[in-house]
Amino acid sequence: MHAQFSGLLAVGVALPDRSISASGRVAFLKEGMKPGGANSSKAADFLRRLACLFGLLLPAMSAHAQTCMTQTANPSAPPRQLYVVAGQSNAVGLASVKDIDSRGERYAQENTTYSNVSIYGIYGAPPGVAGNDDAARSRAINWSYFARWRVAGPGFGYKNLAGNSQLFPFGTKSTDFFGPELYLAHFLNNKPPRDHYIAKLAISNTSLNYTASADSWMPGGRLYHELLAVIADAYNSKRANVRLRVGGLFFMQGETDALNEVWAKNYKNNLKNFITRIRRDVSDMGCSDEMEFPVIIGRIQDNPAWTYRKYVRSAQMDVARSLPQVGIVDTDDFAEHLVAGGVHFNEYGQFHLGARAYQALVGRAATGSLQSVVWKKAKSKHENLTPIAETLERPHCCKPADLIDRQLQKYFPWTYGYGGACRGYACAPAY
Repeated sequence: MHAQFSGLLAVGVALPDRSISASGRVAFLKEGMKPGGANSSKAADFLRRLACLFGLLLPAMSAHAQTCMTQTANPSAPPRQLYVVAGQSNAVGLASVKDIDSRGERYAQENTTYSNVSIYGIYGAPPGVAGNDDAARSRAINWSYFARWRVAGPGFGYKNLAGNSQLFPFGTKSTDFFGPELYLAHFLNNKPPRDHYIAKLAISNTSLNYTASADSWMPGGRLYHELLAVIADAYNSKRANVRLRVGGLFFMQGETDALNEVWAKNYKNNLKNFITRIRRDVSDMGCSDEMEFPVIIGRIQDNPAWTYRKYVRSAQMDVARSLPQVGIVDTDDFAEHLVAGGVHFNEYGQFHLGARAYQALVGRAATGSLQSVVWKKAKSKHENLTPIAETLERPHCCKPADLIDRQLQKYFPWTYGYGGACRGYACAPAY
């Protein structure tokens, strides 16, 4: 048995030990579950307390390795939404505080923080993480082990800086990078009740298609369960103060699948399965009050770099139309706002991506649903996008359903095309 447990067992107190794998901790719990006469009830109670501290349920209670432990939660802890960010490199974020926008406007600086927002994720590049933010190398990393709470700010972005420093401004550090979480936090910061929570796990080059040689977001796979572990750990580590409930997922992913014709053609089924499964699993874990919490998809760019993009882009729109509470964030207007390499959003792009994620996930409260909601672009980085009701509208963005719609499409056909005033060509909500 792990040496660190010997002293803890002597005093009947256990603290989370992140050097032991989840499977090892479960094995430890099972080892102590032998009947022991008069002491058996005390042993069982002790094991239950261990399970709570570790964020685990005994295997007989749940198929999940981790769960949101509501049994002994602080009854006075206020409920709060937990917004989850996941995906691949544009969710990770290769934007840097050292970026200089072409117009000279700075969207983030090294000391940018949002004191009313906490992020649970991997900050910078601690030993064991640096250089492993890639689907192939990711398989060796238990990402949830490295996640911690911090005040929202830069530093939750790219972790592969080693060997790639030539792609970024001189002097760039791993703590300079950020993704959409930074401006999701920017707009949350001044919104009541002034304590907000984000959880993030994103790994570059990851797909939704199974491959034996790399991590993917395929439901049931290793990386997928790491995301569930991050969600549960975020809840359990804050449960004495707040009762976190998953209020939505922002998923910026699909570029890798667009490089493989078979994967691209499978993307519709894979994306639908991912959304359906993660909703079910998060609900089964007790981490959400909504069986169908909102999922917002970042639509990949119409960029020639993504060879089979037409299949992925079409699949994203089709899934948003077919599943309830699923919306689309458009990214094509970031085409002139990319970092070196021409496929990743710079600080301007990440600002608008985060703003749209905010509007999609939080702004929905004004309408009670995602249906027919269109994100109205912020005029500047200082615009708070509040009150929400003033920034949402219901334009004619679906296929013509009545005479008025048909006439509008007849005389203003470009408004119904992709990139037109309505931004979408079908009934999927677009932000």
